[in-house]
Amino acid sequence: MKLKVIGTMALSGLLLASCGNDSSNSEDNGSKSESSNDKQSKESTEQVIALDKIKTSPEDAVKKAQEVYDGQDLKGISYEKSNGDWSYKIEQQTEGKESEVIIADQDKKVINKETENEDSIDQNESFKYDDAIDYKKAIKNGQKEFDGDIKEWSLAKDEGKLVYDMDLQKDNTKHEITVDAKNGKVLNNEQDD
Repeated sequence: MKLKVIGTMALSGLLLASCGNDSSNSEDNGSKSESSNDKQSKESTEQVIALDKIKTSPEDAVKKAQEVYDGQDLKGISYEKSNGDWSYKIEQQTEGKESEVIIADQDKKVINKETENEDSIDQNESFKYDDAIDYKKAIKNGQKEFDGDIKEWSLAKDEGKLVYDMDLQKDNTKHEITVDAKNGKVLNNEQDD
């Protein structure tokens, strides 16, 4: 009987000791979690860019894309971080074809290009960049609604209306804002969860 009691006490002691180790590991996990949160915060700030840090203008990106696929009409412009680098994606179209050209913001080099045949092209989706207000003005108008840095922005027709869509971020708060590309009026501002 004494042997059972001693064995049970020894086992209980080991169990309590291992629980105590879990407790200290739990504290370590807490600090790891904080480090993880710091890392997430750093990663999210690396995923945004200030307006004055954009090196290539949309006009230059469009010109470059039109040199690659001559004679096509502009269908969309987007600016975002892709594979660790900021770049423009220029979408174009002409009768029976659509193309996409990705241009590096840093040095205006073509990163990727592709074209494909399309049976039907909607010419109402085409526009000229000159038809829109300057992207800086549109983004500044969006930033009056929510003072964040740029996560991405695009210019395209939405239901026939030329609009800038932008995702702005400050710390961990993000807003999706739509600006009329003709007059600069903010049409929509939604906080993104």
